[in-house]
Amino acid sequence: MRGHGESKPLAGPFSVKDAADDALSILERMDRKGAIFIGQSAGTYVIQELAFQHPDRVKAMVIIDGTCITSKLSVVESLSVRISPIALTLWPYNNLKKAMVAASAIKADTRRYLTEAFDRLSKDEFATIWKGLASCIHYEPDYHVTCPLLLVHGAYDNTGNIKKAMHEWAQHDPQSIYVVIPDAGHGANQDNATFFNGLMVAFLRGVK
Repeated sequence: MRGHGESKPLAGPFSVKDAADDALSILERMDRKGAIFIGQSAGTYVIQELAFQHPDRVKAMVIIDGTCITSKLSVVESLSVRISPIALTLWPYNNLKKAMVAASAIKADTRRYLTEAFDRLSKDEFATIWKGLASCIHYEPDYHVTCPLLLVHGAYDNTGNIKKAMHEWAQHDPQSIYVVIPDAGHGANQDNATFFNGLMVAFLRGVK
């Protein structure tokens, strides 16, 4: 995803729609009509936007510890999202990174990986990306995901409103499979890789 890993430097602002357009461009470059997309946390927003804009390009989605970007937020949730970019920029960056790593994983290996990932982002890069993530939600009352959908979150994921939101999402899109990953936090696919990978493989085998 632009702004992450080797996809740097990030030129200009970050938006989820731009990142979704990047994924579409990759499909076109590979001459592929569609694909199965797997996203975790921020990555879930990108693949959701791709599915919203181009549903014919998404065969199935695996959403790991993410919320639905087309659902309606409560007044408190909406306010929290709007002020979060400002609040995070005021937080000393080293303290912010430590707090986010601690909140996102329960296993030492996962925390080490997240620490390395955060260390590759400057505070300005992080703030730019977060601002784009915070502005990606658009309420679509009549919209439903129609492709096969696996929704998972860690049993100990206490970040934001993920537990509540994913449970409600599963009820909104009844074709979805909703599973709580035991012994896992926000990085459920890494905290309990064995359980998650088995679940994901079984789901993918059922995708036509």
